[in-house]
Amino acid sequence: MTSVQRELMPKAEVLALNWLAYDAMREVKARMKTVFDRPTPYAVRGIVYDNATLANRNSAVVATGDRTKGGLPATAFLGPEIEGGMRGHKAFEQQLIGRGLMRRNEVAVPARQTPLDRYGNMTQGFLNRVMRDLKIDYRGSGANRISKGSTRRKRKAKPYQFFVPQSRADLVRGIWFSGRGDRDFYPVILFVSATSYRERLKLKEIVDEVVRSKMDKVFARAFRKTLESS
Repeated sequence: MTSVQRELMPKAEVLALNWLAYDAMREVKARMKTVFDRPTPYAVRGIVYDNATLANRNSAVVATGDRTKGGLPATAFLGPEIEGGMRGHKAFEQQLIGRGLMRRNEVAVPARQTPLDRYGNMTQGFLNRVMRDLKIDYRGSGANRISKGSTRRKRKAKPYQFFVPQSRADLVRGIWFSGRGDRDFYPVILFVSATSYRERLKLKEIVDEVVRSKMDKVFARAFRKTLESS
């Protein structure tokens, strides 16, 4: 029993903790698909788990803070959904604020005629075009540096069509599109006051639920496996 207590029990504990964390992570990801409207694969991948070790017998299900290909870290947009509070500004919003086009207490949301992807987000190609017309060096997927006038003429590119109205109280705050016809004049991105998010993804409650329901069986399985391999 002394040998089991000193050598096998810690190994079984670590194995059980990691199995529980993995199961809890999968359950959180499954709940995300019912709590949120069409969560992106990137958002779902933002939920990960930390492994327990013999030196640190703690495992956890967390929203990762790592960046992937320059994208917004999962903690920036999942944090407010898990704990409540304000969401962080996206890359293009930060650049709009930096240029003085959008206020720090505002966020950018799509208007009615804005092209959206299958997850309900503004398409990257659309944002690239908007930022190009605003002469902002946007670093979104597929974006290039600001095109100079001479380069645009050589390509016979369309004239600048997206703009932010300045000192126009009669127009809603945001980015507007102006085409050639009278009807081709409408907002595409609205600047609205940022609001605090309420807790929607109850991560801790989901994890606790998994642990309570599976803890005994998982530990028994982990102990058997550890004993068989010793």
